[in-house]
Formats: sequence, structure tokens, C-alpha cells
Amino acid sequence: MEQEKQSATVYDFVHPGHKLNRQWPVLDLVNARIATAFGTALSERLQINLIGQSLQTTRGTYMDCVESMGETCVVHELSLSPLTGVVWFCIDISMVSALVDSYFGGKATITPLEKSRQLSRTEQRVVQHVIAALAESITSGWSMVLPLNTAMVGPIDASRLSNAPLEQVMVTNEVKLQLEELELPCQIIYPFEMLKPLSAQLQHDTPKASAQDIEFSKALRSELMNCELDIRGVLSETKITLGKLLELQAGDFIPLRDVRNVSFKTQQMPLFDARIGNSNGRVSASLSRWHLPGGQ
Repeated sequence: MEQEKQSATVYDFVHPGHKLNRQWPVLDLVNARIATAFGTALSERLQINLIGQSLQTTRGTYMDCVESMGETCVVHELSLSPLTGVVWFCIDISMVSALVDSYFGGKATITPLEKSRQLSRTEQRVVQHVIAALAESITSGWSMVLPLNTAMVGPIDASRLSNAPLEQVMVTNEVKLQLEELELPCQIIYPFEMLKPLSAQLQHDTPKASAQDIEFSKALRSELMNCELDIRGVLSETKITLGKLLELQAGDFIPLRDVRNVSFKTQQMPLFDARIGNSNGRVSASLSRWHLPGGQ
């Protein structure tokens, strides 16, 4: 019986599926730190209230990434020494105009552009603040993985990018700057090959990140130790009839039972038992048994 001929399977050796589908959970944490620091740093530089948020991290081919930028996008290259290659930061000109309006006290609005144009000198100065804040934030965000020296290489013509026949995978982090009710999207784009040497660290948490978590836990515990609690302990209880209660007059005594042990609580949660006694002529309590987990 003659066997059916099978067609050849095409395999993409340049950007196979393992690149497009690679999961780097630590990179998501890095990008979230960058976005938060970016909003804070840019707020300080422009004296406006901006909140940075990382939306998602995606992977795609070089040409798909370039085509998604749009003709009115401003692109800057940044170096991340000691990593090889450059990172792109992309923001639309209309977003730059909105930042300029807010910087000078105006009502920031977004007016979409049909075609690209040159930035004004004022817009260029604001963009310099944006890039400086971003470089500072990238260094801070990546510190949980490795120390980086982030520096601006310079602006690049988006049309030049589209003419470069590069075959590689790009990793795009979508970032949103919240300006009151206005959302200003931008992108931080890494070449896959730049991050590839860090693949193992980006898949799993690093010792340095764990050390930071430990320091945070210590600081949180220290602050919690300064919290004040309202603790209550009932020294004595007795029963009395309504008739005798109404007969009470000033100076009358109410007999109480001899109390040896008292349970102290905070908001109805048992804390500890204590023995009641006297110390320097004052009623005192000596802790005898904890009710909290881990108590002695």
C-alpha cells in the first residue's frame, strides 16, 4: 500500500514559539516597579499628579511591534549597561502635548494627530524630563534583579525602524500614566535577546528580591509593634436584684468575691490570663498564660 506523502513542516528558527510564549513572571514585577516609580519621578519633575501603572507584557515579531507604534509616535533609545542592545520608549506626540498643557497649568486633553510633526522646543524639554524620569525608574525597577546603569542614547526616527529588516522577537511593556481622568499610554520595548541572559532570574525570584522581602517584613513587624491596643480585664462581677439596686444610697458597700485570676481581651479576642495582686499599693496583674498563637 502506497503511503500518503506528508507536507513538510515549516519551523521558524529565528523566533520560534518558545520565545513568543516564554513566561517571565519576575519581569512583570520589574515592569510594575518601573511604572510606579516612573509616575512618581515624573510627578516630581513636572509638578503634576501622575500615577504610573503597568498594564501588560506581550511578545511579538519585530515588524508587528514597529507597525503597532503608529506614525505619530516619538521613539527614544536607552541603554541598560551591562546588558547589550537598546530599549525603546514610545509615546505619541498627542500625549506629549497633553503633558505640556498640564505642566503649564492648562486643561490637559488629547487631540489625535493625522500625521507626524516636529516637537516644539517646549515639548522637547518636557520629553527630556520624561526620559530622565524613565531612566531613573528603570534602574530602580531592575534593582531587584541586577544593578543597571540606564542612560538615554537619543531619539530615533520611527520610519528608520520600519526600514530595518530585523528578524527578532520584541518584548513590550504597556504602561499607563494616569493624569486625573486622562490616561496617557506609552510603551517600553525590549529585544528578546537583551533579556535572554537573564531568563533564569526572570522565571524565578532572585535572592536579592527575597532579601528585600525579608527587610520589608522586618520593617512591617517593627511598625506593628508600635500599634496601641485597648485591653480590658474584668476584676470582679456580682449579681444584685433590681429591688436592692434601687435601694442603694451613697456610701453603701457592694460585696465582691475575691478575684485571683482575670482574663484580658481586646475587642472580645482573648489575649492572656493574669493573676491579680498588689504592687506599691496599687492593683496589679501578673501574666500567667497567653491565649495568642505562639504565646508563652
